[in-house]
Amino acid sequence: MRRETFDTPGEVTLDLRVAQGRVDLETVPGGTTTEVELDARGNDEEVRELLEEAQIESRERQGGYEVVVHVEDRRRVGFGFWRKVEIRLKVRAPEGAKVQFEGASADLRGRGRFGELEADSASGDVEFDDVAGDAAVNAASGDVTLRAIGGAAEVNTASGDVELGRVGGDLVAKAASGDVRVDDAGAGVKIRTASGDQRIGGVTAGSVELQSMSGDISVGIRQGSNVWVDARAMSGDLSSELELGDEQPADDAPLVELRAASMSGDVNVVRAPALTT
Repeated sequence: MRRETFDTPGEVTLDLRVAQGRVDLETVPGGTTTEVELDARGNDEEVRELLEEAQIESRERQGGYEVVVHVEDRRRVGFGFWRKVEIRLKVRAPEGAKVQFEGASADLRGRGRFGELEADSASGDVEFDDVAGDAAVNAASGDVTLRAIGGAAEVNTASGDVELGRVGGDLVAKAASGDVRVDDAGAGVKIRTASGDQRIGGVTAGSVELQSMSGDISVGIRQGSNVWVDARAMSGDLSSELELGDEQPADDAPLVELRAASMSGDVNVVRAPALTT
């Protein structure tokens, strides 16, 4: 096992590259240090070499610090398959730390409150409790779960599922066979899926564009919001608790401009309860 502790009293950015295994991040309110713990399981000699070669350092930058953890496992056997070395990385950083992550099959988990998130993963899952700023995640077969996003969000995945809680800014999500679920959208929404289903629990205002080939679409319009709807289901069923019309309302209530279309899936528009404070 390898442990490093860095003094990071300012803004912190975590620059992480881990091919496989598991990455656990945790933020500490009022913290001024960043602790890194790197371990691996497998052949003793290969593990020792991996830990020695791993790049772990802190760089002072304007306004704060960048903590770099790059674990480059170059040991492969035929056709690019990884040897059996399982990486375990744990990082504890001050609350509000920004995360930049690149991984192949490594799962990424973030507990606490982070500043911003940029993650690129192949088959690994990405799961965060709270991102105060913007979040951008690209994944192939991994699932993406972000329970709270204060800013804008952009999520792209192929076969993985996407589960988002509250999204404060604009949301753009694309998936092929994966489902996309959003509990509450605070601004504009644009979602595209092929066979994956789409479900938005509630939206209050903004432009909402939902398109799917064979997936079902369900969207809730918050009580107290006006809505202009253009919804189409080619061979699927279309249902709505709201009147579907082309005329935009004229009063000062928040307006949702909804465009939803599915080729063979169902489209369902419902009234969602008003947000409580």
